[in-house]
Amino acid sequence: MPDKWVLKQYQSLPLHAKASMSQARIREWYDHWNGDVCVSFSGGKDSTVLAHLVHQLYPHVPLVFSNTGLEYPEIQSFARKMGAEFVRPKMSFSEVISTYGYPIISKETAETIQYARHIKKNLSRKDFKGTYIPKKRSELLGTRPKEESGSIGEDKPSSG
Repeated sequence: MPDKWVLKQYQSLPLHAKASMSQARIREWYDHWNGDVCVSFSGGKDSTVLAHLVHQLYPHVPLVFSNTGLEYPEIQSFARKMGAEFVRPKMSFSEVISTYGYPIISKETAETIQYARHIKKNLSRKDFKGTYIPKKRSELLGTRPKEESGSIGEDKPSSG
């Protein structure tokens, strides 16, 4: 991920420059996978724009819509109009709920639960007394520490 200053520079580019950069990245993706690709299509604005950009270059690339049964009929209809191929998950929503429980509302709560569930199996080493010493929280969760992440929109610090 580019640093905040670079991100601000990208955001300030005109639309045609952003579209050109996106299409260059799409060409790299397509070439890397020798054309054996698809676009995951949710019917939202982001995947709709992505589908449009991809189809300007490669009209034959399929769109794939994951129909969990929870999507609004209007979204399903839009996906059909866009020509998306429909796939269904192996487990229904009710099976997921009965197996794993309801989705957690907050990412912070989900992260805390993940941390608690996996802390014992992710203990890294014993100290001289034989007591386990846990890894850093960020290592356990596979995330960056908060002080590294900062907030978007900060100016790049000057070097001098």
